[in-house]
Amino acid sequence: MNKHSIPALTFGMLTVAAMACGTAIPTGTPNVQTTIDAAVAATNTAQASLQATVQAAVQATVTAIPPATPTAVDVTMSEEELAALIDHSVAEATAATGQCSTATTEAAADGTITTEEAAAVEEYVADAEAAIAYTDELIDAYYSLYGELATETLATLEAIEEDLAALAETTATIAAMLAEINTSLEQGLTLTAETIAQLEAALQDAAAQAAALQAQTQAWQQDVLAALENRAAAALAVQPSEIASDRVSAVQSAFDYLDAVRQSTANGSLTAAELANIAQLGANASASLNAHGGPQLQSLASSIDTITGHLARGQISQALSASGRLEAALGARPRRP
Repeated sequence: MNKHSIPALTFGMLTVAAMACGTAIPTGTPNVQTTIDAAVAATNTAQASLQATVQAAVQATVTAIPPATPTAVDVTMSEEELAALIDHSVAEATAATGQCSTATTEAAADGTITTEEAAAVEEYVADAEAAIAYTDELIDAYYSLYGELATETLATLEAIEEDLAALAETTATIAAMLAEINTSLEQGLTLTAETIAQLEAALQDAAAQAAALQAQTQAWQQDVLAALENRAAAALAVQPSEIASDRVSAVQSAFDYLDAVRQSTANGSLTAAELANIAQLGANASASLNAHGGPQLQSLASSIDTITGHLARGQISQALSASGRLEAALGARPRRP
């Protein structure tokens, strides 16, 4: 695995909103055009609301952590959610790059490009560059939070990162070409057919790169989802290596498990080795509670499996919340002899 240097302005808290939009369809048909207009208006409203929610989620992800090393990082975005946001950001870059190519082709249809048309293309290029840069930041955050845990799909993510860098280089070249074109237009010069052809070729290349990158990212996201379930199944299949001999020891084993969960996630991330240790302690604690906890404590054994499953799926925030509930249900921590 390649080592990545995470900048100081990384992600201390990552949040994403789960969104669902619906539009009611009228049952009556008193006026067909009125019904159509209402449906269109409702769809536009839903799209605007969705975009506002996405923008809010994106803004929340850029909250910077203090430069000093924190003792705990509040991470509310799961591995699945972060992978989905990476895929969404690549899709935004792909859309903007495609718009660049389309706008240029349409502008050059009459054999030339005006200052206004060049400015419009520049805006799309700026959008693509921003989406590419944001995707790169998200990938850095993924490495920082889940790089030591998500070993199954990192090779693909590293390839995505390389292709993203290539796309960034291509869009930077296009931006430089547009700057030169604008300078020529401002001086009243006429663009040559060769210059226009070079710009169109560069944009078509960028669009092809972006489309390939998006397909690769979508496949990676699906691989992440499969890896999460496989990882959880493996963690929950661990068999106990030690079972407590009495009720007090059984309760203590549950607290030992909780201590390991909190210590391992204190920096907001989790390694594969830490997950393996937690899974083993969890199996021991669950078996101990089932053996000596009685009806009240036996019911808490499933809570341990829930926490382990959350951690294996990269759901650290959910795991910590469930840990707090389990600790409260266990009652007072027994004293060690």
